[in-house]
Amino acid sequence: MTLRHAAKRKKAFDKRIDPTEFQIGDLVQRYDARLDKTHSSMRKLAPRWSGPLRVVGRSTNSYQLEDLQSNPFSSAAHTRLLHPFIPRPETTLASYNEALRLARQKDPSASRPLADFAAEALPLAPRPEARIPLDRNDLTQPS
Repeated sequence: MTLRHAAKRKKAFDKRIDPTEFQIGDLVQRYDARLDKTHSSMRKLAPRWSGPLRVVGRSTNSYQLEDLQSNPFSSAAHTRLLHPFIPRPETTLASYNEALRLARQKDPSASRPLADFAAEALPLAPRPEARIPLDRNDLTQPS
């Protein structure tokens, strides 16, 4: 493979990529890729996207996340595994998003809403490993 060929492939790949940037405090959903590599029948009906998660940090193309009860995830998530969480209207999360938007109008670097949202008031989103536990010795895992 030559450098010219590699540059051509990169250009073709980058055409289809829609760069998404999130701010600290945004609500996102994370793709659960653990089931992509299993042959288990449970993966057919399992949800692929998590519940709402909050962005707490950013490096180049990855984001540190926490659930709404402020429990951090141990590993960062790449931008391609995230998409914005759009809450249903008239819900607590819709109120949270609106309060965050208003806080960002006053201070563009705001990462929390001005109104106080207690962790108990926000919905409890199960962590991916709790929803679908995969054993290390699972026979359906490829070797």
